[in-house]
Amino acid sequence: MKTESTFQQVRKIKPTRLSVSGLLPFKNGVSIPYESILERDLLLYFTYMPAVEEIVSQPTRILFVKNGMTYPYTPDFFIRFNDGRPSLLIEVKPKSKWQEHWRDWKEKWKAAIAFCKKNECIFHIYDEDKIRHLALFNINAVQRYKRLQCDPEDIEAVLTQVKLHGNITIDFLLSRLFTGSFYRTKGLQIIYHLLATKQLTCNWFDPLSEFTEVWGYSND
Repeated sequence: MKTESTFQQVRKIKPTRLSVSGLLPFKNGVSIPYESILERDLLLYFTYMPAVEEIVSQPTRILFVKNGMTYPYTPDFFIRFNDGRPSLLIEVKPKSKWQEHWRDWKEKWKAAIAFCKKNECIFHIYDEDKIRHLALFNINAVQRYKRLQCDPEDIEAVLTQVKLHGNITIDFLLSRLFTGSFYRTKGLQIIYHLLATKQLTCNWFDPLSEFTEVWGYSND
């Protein structure tokens, strides 16, 4: 039986004045370092996916040969899932950069593809077209509710209804628990808070509205 390869960060990301760097909280007290806004946006999306089990920044060093010289290449992220899909080894690059330099970088990317074949994962280049989609827009939209102060009884009431019914529309929850225009607005904010804090989830690729179905967040 083949054991899945494990990865750990091999290059420390340091603060720089040329780009945005930081840490994005993931789970179990783990935060993932990033060194660009594009990397941060990619992480924000993947950290809201219940099927994502592990994210490792700067996960491995791959050697490649160019013009007779050997060089090291460090991809940006390794992402492992818990639902049976293959793991990803990811390089994050602005579209304009990889289109301009792909001939110069093809050797290291070929080496990354060969590495992934050996380690049963898939190599992908993510640019803004693959990262800045509707799901990311929706996840960003609920961030303003992340620190909303909510009555614990309201939280419990919503989560109980979701547990009882499974997939359930936001409109159903509002109609059941928050009658009247004032309370309906309050209820919508509470549900967005639960989405932002990963107590509920949804299909982020659908437009976010009162007809959105939500369900309990779990990555078991």
